[in-house]
Amino acid sequence: MATNKVSKQEITEPDKLQVLLGEIRDYVLTHKRNLAVVTAMVLVVIVSLGGWSYYRQTEETKAMNLYNKAVMDTFRIGKAPQDRAAAVKPLQEVIEKYSATEAALLAQYRIGNAYLNAGQIDAARKAFQVYLRDKSEENELTILVYNALGYCYEAENDYKNALAQYEKALNAKAGKPFAGDILANLARTYEAMKDNKKASEYYQKALDKTQDPAIKLIIGRKIAILG
Repeated sequence: MATNKVSKQEITEPDKLQVLLGEIRDYVLTHKRNLAVVTAMVLVVIVSLGGWSYYRQTEETKAMNLYNKAVMDTFRIGKAPQDRAAAVKPLQEVIEKYSATEAALLAQYRIGNAYLNAGQIDAARKAFQVYLRDKSEENELTILVYNALGYCYEAENDYKNALAQYEKALNAKAGKPFAGDILANLARTYEAMKDNKKASEYYQKALDKTQDPAIKLIIGRKIAILG
């Protein structure tokens, strides 16, 4: 029966694994202070990141709870212009207490709408501009802000700036679901500028994008009137 023979070289050679382990042990012993410092720093970073994440989540939750309460408060406020402007106060509290949260951005948007509904166009425009300054990315709410700014400028007969805001809304990726409404806004602005050709062109585009039969009927009449 054959047996495995161990060569003399294999007997006299040091065990490679033992050598490696020995080198690792020597390195650790030699640099243990530095390794301890590095390890401690890594742990501090991990704990800090975890703590910050927990803090941010807690702040967002508190902010959203306060925002929801503020919205409910606005529903209880009357519909007169002076009452609508009063709706700003509870929303402003959200921004003051939790300025770096998503709830604060939502509150800023609602403040702009409250002023717009109250007919305070200048205050509304400023509120919407603050939202755009603080936003982190373009989303559906940003499109609504562009549209609202367009209304503000349109109300002041500043049609050039109104068109610019509507164009921003139309060209943004998040604006696609609102294309019909945005195109109608552009058409209405061109109509106010007495540019019937452009108005008719944009009303036709709006007609193609709109699904609501009642809105289609209104736009169709507009196109017919403009010729």
